[in-house]
Amino acid sequence: MVKAGYIKRALQEIKRQQGTFDLGFLNDLPLDEARDWLMQLPGVGMKTASVVLLFSLDMPALPVDTHVFRVSKRLGLIDSRITVNEAHRILERLVPAGDVYKFHVLLIEHGRRTCRAQWPHCTECLLGSLCPSYEKFVGQPWAA
Repeated sequence: MVKAGYIKRALQEIKRQQGTFDLGFLNDLPLDEARDWLMQLPGVGMKTASVVLLFSLDMPALPVDTHVFRVSKRLGLIDSRITVNEAHRILERLVPAGDVYKFHVLLIEHGRRTCRAQWPHCTECLLGSLCPSYEKFVGQPWAA
């Protein structure tokens, strides 16, 4: 019920500010401004704003969920001390705008199937030779 309340309040705020539910006006803003506009809505954080921008408006916002965050750290794309919110902007700078959607989807798939949280399958990973975390996990009984 908490999410439903946030969605209702966010929609009311969009309608109050824009007179419509259409978010197409965000396409005319720079990415960071569009994301900031969404984040001022009740219950909308960095990840949710990035999801809306990427999937609804085809803007190169890179949502960082648990899989993207974990795999990016293990691959050394981001430092292990980076926060999730910092990771959004760092990864957006690393990934070409035209590849953000594909990168996002592939990292999620890789994180679910191979580079799993508890028991990564490092010996089956195609990125093993490039992965700085490979040696840390290979040889573990669950990494087979």
